[in-house]
Amino acid sequence: MGVRGWKVSTVGGVLLAALLGGCVTLDDHDRIKAQNRNLAAQKEALGQELFDCRTANDSLRTRTAALDRELETKNELLANLRSENEILDDMRKMALTELEKAAGRTTLGDITIAGPKLPERLDSAIKQFASQHPSLVEYDAARGSIKWKADLLFPLGSDVVKESSLEALQAFSEVIKSPAAAEFETLVVGHTDNRPIVRPETKEQHATNWHLSAHRAISVSQSLSRFGYAPARIGVMGYGEFRPIAPNTTEQGAAQNRRVEVYLVPRGSIVQASARDAGNAAVSMVQP
Repeated sequence: MGVRGWKVSTVGGVLLAALLGGCVTLDDHDRIKAQNRNLAAQKEALGQELFDCRTANDSLRTRTAALDRELETKNELLANLRSENEILDDMRKMALTELEKAAGRTTLGDITIAGPKLPERLDSAIKQFASQHPSLVEYDAARGSIKWKADLLFPLGSDVVKESSLEALQAFSEVIKSPAAAEFETLVVGHTDNRPIVRPETKEQHATNWHLSAHRAISVSQSLSRFGYAPARIGVMGYGEFRPIAPNTTEQGAAQNRRVEVYLVPRGSIVQASARDAGNAAVSMVQP
């Protein structure tokens, strides 16, 4: 072999050795292929997860849009209801104004009893009685009414007359039993403030303020009867919270509304309805 052939053979051997030294083994090749498969599987799983998230996001957007439309509809309904409520409130105020005009007065406070002014002797006797009990009663000579303060007549939420008030009621009964009051009868009217009855023991006796006002008027009437005043000359009414004479927003106003009024009216003003007129129901009424 010549020198030239020897050189070529040597270079080829070196190249072959170099190529053989840089080649990947079969195990490494299998491992790389397995990694590639795992990465492909992970990519596919991530793609599916991304698709699911996009689908859920689209569903949430659709639900949000539906809720926004529902909220808008309810807001429109609420606005309509508020508008209707304002209209109804205006109608109520108009009706109340018309009622007040028809009654010839500016408020719907005390009831009005038609009748002549009390005779001088009776008027003087009641004025003297009221002056002796200024903390308990007020006398309205124009109406012939005696206003009793319920807080002094009764314990809170009760229709039992206080012992401390019985003496004054007895003194009043002597006035209305006197000859000066012979041609008059009494109408006892109960009133309360607008605070609802909440105590269970009270609600058992008086379901509402209306009941309490009537029960208190009855108790005053029974006290007058026990002191010798004829029950046939007594009429009873209860207005509950519905005829205030002062705002109930203050304690002083609420106290003024808790009252029992006694009106002196001419005999015959309180009459018994006939069966024909009242459908076989006997009732007491005040003639206009």
